[in-house]
Amino acid sequence: MAKKVGLNGWLQRVRETGEHSDVVVRVTGEEFRLHMLPLRNESGYFRDLPSSSNGIEQVDEKTGCKLVNIHHLPGGVEGFAIAVNMCYLIKPSFTVKNVALVCAAAEFLAMEDVTESARKFMHSNIFSHWRYCVNYLQNYTRIGSPVDEYVEFRCQKVLATACVKCFTEIKHVSAPSAYISGPLTAVPPKQSSSACQTLTELLVQVCSLPDIYAAEIINTLVDSDVNLNLKCRQGRNVRRWLESVIDDECQSDKARCYVLLCLSRMLLKNAPTKRPWMELSSQYWCSLLEHADQLLPLLGDPLKTEYSIGGSHLEVYRNHSYFKERLIGVKAMLEEKIGESLNEMDEYLRDYKFGPDTLMSLVEYYISMGEYTEQSLEEIAGDVDRFLWFYANECSISVDAFISLVKAFPPSARDCHDTIYGAIEKLISTAPNCSAEEQQQLWSLIDHFKLSPSVNERALNNPVFLSQPEILESVLLHHSQELAKVDDTDGRHLRHIMQKVINASLKLLEENSRRSREILELQRQYGELLGCRSQMLNPEGIVDLLGKQHHSNLSQNSSLQRESETEESEISDSPSLATVSSTVLGSGRRRLAEMFRDDMADCSSASC
Repeated sequence: MAKKVGLNGWLQRVRETGEHSDVVVRVTGEEFRLHMLPLRNESGYFRDLPSSSNGIEQVDEKTGCKLVNIHHLPGGVEGFAIAVNMCYLIKPSFTVKNVALVCAAAEFLAMEDVTESARKFMHSNIFSHWRYCVNYLQNYTRIGSPVDEYVEFRCQKVLATACVKCFTEIKHVSAPSAYISGPLTAVPPKQSSSACQTLTELLVQVCSLPDIYAAEIINTLVDSDVNLNLKCRQGRNVRRWLESVIDDECQSDKARCYVLLCLSRMLLKNAPTKRPWMELSSQYWCSLLEHADQLLPLLGDPLKTEYSIGGSHLEVYRNHSYFKERLIGVKAMLEEKIGESLNEMDEYLRDYKFGPDTLMSLVEYYISMGEYTEQSLEEIAGDVDRFLWFYANECSISVDAFISLVKAFPPSARDCHDTIYGAIEKLISTAPNCSAEEQQQLWSLIDHFKLSPSVNERALNNPVFLSQPEILESVLLHHSQELAKVDDTDGRHLRHIMQKVINASLKLLEENSRRSREILELQRQYGELLGCRSQMLNPEGIVDLLGKQHHSNLSQNSSLQRESETEESEISDSPSLATVSSTVLGSGRRRLAEMFRDDMADCSSASC
């Protein structure tokens, strides 16, 4: 005697075998031999089908059963098969990969019980933890049904809530004590982790999602009540935490951009409206600006991100202008806030790696405020000078930018020019294309009297630095003062200083001669343009004028000297300083006049 089978068993058997089938359902080319009774019992779609052949219902030629064609069914064959099985009281085989397909098919077929079961599975296995939501969205393929909006909205809500909770509950934003470098891997929910590790992992995973999800979650986080200024003030290792997040954990420039934009917007949203603006949060402000400054030049190629729409896998290239425009805007706001509060920083400005343009913006904002003291201005100028040496060593600054940064401060802001002198030396040595004119502009920034004795000695042995007339005149004055202090009996020392005077005088005459020739050439060109060569200056007049000027300077220096009366035969025939200076000037004047006559003769020959 055959074993009696219950209703459940019988339904499962006829579903598997297709016996007693009275309807054939065709879904995207695949046929299912089914039964109208269980289908109409569960599905509103099948209940609404016409019951007679006069309607849209067709008949299958092979079986003689009714034929139902379902075109473009959301969820496809896989979703339809699992949804139909539940009509036959078969336990659903939900997985994370197919549950959305089943839910989409069930909604289309108006299977309320199946839809409810699918959503319960999602709540238990996807929406129950943010890590599940991250993994699900990273691999989610859009179906083209209302289920897409439901799934994405729920996942984004879970992730946004988790982000707000992490930022709210964490005591301070700081680098984790036991930090493991490299990309963070998904950790099971039951595994314990520190608050900072959880926050780091969550933030990086959210910013690594496709743009359609990451942007929405970040906007929700920014609009929340989290005050990042309060959180970062309590942490003394914020910079290291940001470096670990942006440089090490983020595996793409797109993720780095989203992290930077998110944290910057959160910080700026709750920025204080009155001083002190940064207080103890300067690490956070400056670190974000530092990373923005480094990230912007890297946005050269399209950022590639992938996601699927309508069942087809697409590659979407996010235009770099999207990130550049927002990063530039955020960077400008950070520069303004930091620049106006440079004196409030709790550490040295030179500890950060700002580019020349960014540093110039900070200095300009600070100077424009006009609320600085001499001490604070001196400290900031010292930090900027160290930046200049670093830029020069890396050859990462132009001559114009270098000069602008030096001249941004008033002369009184620097008591010592040693660092600037070293930076100029380094810049000229690392920039082979630096012209002679640019070198002169750089050396003119140095105040000879603000150099330490050791650096001053090095500067006076630098022919390019020494060629400046004002420097040579100050050197002559200095040597004259030295000579006035030398004892007449100290012949060796006296001769040494006199030689210095001679060298400086010759150098001064040569430099003035060079500049005079340049002036004469410019005057000649100007005269040719106007057709008035007769307006050119008389070279003899120029020579006499220069000679009188330098004769006056050296006469003043000579008045401070004493006549040297030697007692050794070695220096008995040595002339006095006044005689040497006069001889040097006379020789220089004759040489200068000859130079000008030769130049004028050449000009006349060329005109003829």
